[in-house]
Amino acid sequence: MSKILKHITIWICISLVIQFSALYYVNENYLKAETSFQTKKVEVSATKKVEIAINIPGDANEVRASYDGNYISYYQGGVIRIVNTLNGQEKSVTASDGNKISMYKWLPDRHRIIIAEKSSGDGSGSIELKYYDASKDVKDNIERLSWSDSESQVQDIQVSPITNLMFVKVKRDSLRSDTYEVNAMNEVTKINTSSNLGNIKILPHEDELIYENSYNHTIQTTNKNHSITFKDIPNPVVLGCDSNDNVYIGNFTNGKIDKVFYGSPQNHTEQWKVLNVTEPFNPNDVYISEAGEIYVNNNLKGQIQALKGNKTTDYQGTLLEMAEKVIISNDNGKLVKTVYK
Repeated sequence: MSKILKHITIWICISLVIQFSALYYVNENYLKAETSFQTKKVEVSATKKVEIAINIPGDANEVRASYDGNYISYYQGGVIRIVNTLNGQEKSVTASDGNKISMYKWLPDRHRIIIAEKSSGDGSGSIELKYYDASKDVKDNIERLSWSDSESQVQDIQVSPITNLMFVKVKRDSLRSDTYEVNAMNEVTKINTSSNLGNIKILPHEDELIYENSYNHTIQTTNKNHSITFKDIPNPVVLGCDSNDNVYIGNFTNGKIDKVFYGSPQNHTEQWKVLNVTEPFNPNDVYISEAGEIYVNNNLKGQIQALKGNKTTDYQGTLLEMAEKVIISNDNGKLVKTVYK
């Protein structure tokens, strides 16, 4: 019995030696040659983004920018020129036959403009609202305001892409204005506001318009459940709204804003926050961002100051517009885009 076990053990050892020898041979002559490799460091240089030089014609009027600065627009010869600032491509947007462009405005979050065209062919002076999508190069109709007359002009358009609501301020004469609401179904309704309107601003998430009553120097709202009243502020000015539906009101004294009040219309103004301004500014020199930052332009210094964040951004040339993400300026006929700090 022991001899049998001895022979079995010997044959097992011989079998293992043969198997290991075969595996070693395969590994050395086949697998090793296929799996061996050398490492080599490859230097990859970062691709530099080429800035396209965009010229601004000397006869360009009302130069404006999309929220991110990827497009700029301006009036030239009765036509709206749209320029892609990334590749320099230019498009022209003309009024429909028999119409003239009354005004236009970029939407706050996309590459689309709302256009108000004044109809002059039929003598009615009606206003046609249209849109132009710069990224798709498409123009289409929105609705027609038939209550206007030959003397009417569109002064402002406030749009909320979230609620698909639009408020249109139409100036009738030097003392009288009307306001129209266009809903998501493109239904037009004349709303009841003061006829002596100042600045208007829409709340992004609500069917609510905040506006200045220039007759009695008060701030009013189309929401009957809200009241925006201030003590000891004889001449409040609407500065803007942020994405959280906070309203920003300036204390207008001696031609300048020296305080900024901000809060929700749902709360009494005594609960609003107050920001004291060290350097009073012109109401036309302020921009309220979606995040609620208060940007103020200083033309003499060529700077934009963030009042809440206490940061300053320098820009070159003459300021054209403070957009949501960038500052647009004209430096000797060249477009300059500067990112906020």
